[in-house]
Amino acid sequence: MIDTHCHILPMCDDGPDHWDQSLEMAREAIRHGITEIIATPHHGKGNYINRSDKIRSLVNQMNNELGVANIPLKVWVGQEYHLGIHHRSDFEASDLQTLGDSKYVLVELPSRQTPKSLNSFINVLIANLYIPIIVHPERHVPFIRKPEKLYELIKLGVLFQLTAPSLIGHFGQSVQQAAWLMARNGWIHILASDAHDLNKRGFRLGEAYLLLESELGHDRVEILRANAQQLAHGGAIDRGTPVIPHRTKRWWSPLLWKQKRNF
Repeated sequence: MIDTHCHILPMCDDGPDHWDQSLEMAREAIRHGITEIIATPHHGKGNYINRSDKIRSLVNQMNNELGVANIPLKVWVGQEYHLGIHHRSDFEASDLQTLGDSKYVLVELPSRQTPKSLNSFINVLIANLYIPIIVHPERHVPFIRKPEKLYELIKLGVLFQLTAPSLIGHFGQSVQQAAWLMARNGWIHILASDAHDLNKRGFRLGEAYLLLESELGHDRVEILRANAQQLAHGGAIDRGTPVIPHRTKRWWSPLLWKQKRNF
């Protein structure tokens, strides 16, 4: 498996505190069947500043450490770019680190409010030949309340990445329900772990893939797996055919989905 969103680099955000913890995360990733990881440290969130040159240096060192420790994991450069409430619609290109040096950019939104600059920021990215991928939309309160907003952004060219533990209920029922609604409607293009450590924010990527396959079928899961491969290596993402929202339909219901399995 390829994990396209992981905080495995040490001493740069709320992930590992030192190299030993990063290597333990790497060993755990291998145990979960993950062979490649895109390292995505926060940038612009709180006090976390991780520009391209810093990330590249850390990734190079990480791969060296993995080689010395004989851990068969490959780590690629990436970044989780935080679009704050008061963010300008433009950006400094030197601030950005795309995923695996591709055209794809991970964009994180504040949890409770959508920045007014979101659409203009998306347009600027696309005009500069970048493709925005909004991460964990199922944890963004405005999307939980109105999930159909994802479809509106998909029409602008946005992709969406779902967090694996959300499907299993790690972040609570409301997030879990939103995650399944988005997945069922074809509004999700990539599945990733967003792992930060070995305990509270672990991988659980394989578990989520198995659960998705049991509910949505093998073909849907294979598209997500293939998209992760394409993302890591700069290929084209299969956007599928998203379900068009029906304005008269009630999108939010506590009975929307009932989990059948406990992991």
